[in-house]
Amino acid sequence: MASYPENSLLGLEAALKCGAQNIEFDVQSSADGVLVLFHDIELQRVTGVAGNLFEMRFEELKAIRVSEPDRFPSDTFSEPIPTLKDMVGLLLCYPDATAFIEIKDESVDRFGIDTICKQLLQEIKPIEQQAVVISFHKEAIKYVRDHSALKTGYVLKKYDLQHRGFAQQLNPDYLIVNHTKLVKGEKPWEGDWEWMLYDITDPERCCEYAGHVALIETRDICSMLKHPLFALKP
Repeated sequence: MASYPENSLLGLEAALKCGAQNIEFDVQSSADGVLVLFHDIELQRVTGVAGNLFEMRFEELKAIRVSEPDRFPSDTFSEPIPTLKDMVGLLLCYPDATAFIEIKDESVDRFGIDTICKQLLQEIKPIEQQAVVISFHKEAIKYVRDHSALKTGYVLKKYDLQHRGFAQQLNPDYLIVNHTKLVKGEKPWEGDWEWMLYDITDPERCCEYAGHVALIETRDICSMLKHPLFALKP
């Protein structure tokens, strides 16, 4: 994501090509129920085009390009907004990769848990051995656990006693949190889960957490893997 527009197929495949064993992307829904890789509800930041994702049919979205104009020079990228089905097709070409698929809570709240989660589970069937479904939305995680054998990850909005209680109720395979929310000097909560921290781009900070967490999410995986601390062997 440091070098390509977020949630673009180009960027996600670049991460896989440079050695990432795990990738993460966001899933929202268009007005007519097409699941797409997108983070925001408003299109402006990622596409430079005014519009609301929930108010546009996919036929309209097909003409819009993912370019992140505030981050990249004009005309650097011209990627279509990918569908979840597009991403499934890509992952089939990388059978050893694991995808952490985030169901965005805005889409769940707008269109309903049954609608979004049922469709998502159906669309990712071809890669279910490669998939971990994650979300900030507790009920979405519960739905996935109740209706599939997929691994799940609960993304914490806050690192506090209330959310620790939610985690114990959900018992996900992963707990996921921004590393800045952890209590300095303390190990993350113990449980039957593994920890994933985001968003870290400092290799030395990765090493600080290495003994306490299973996964670290970074927006700059290609540079990270080239660092002497993590350089992949030929």
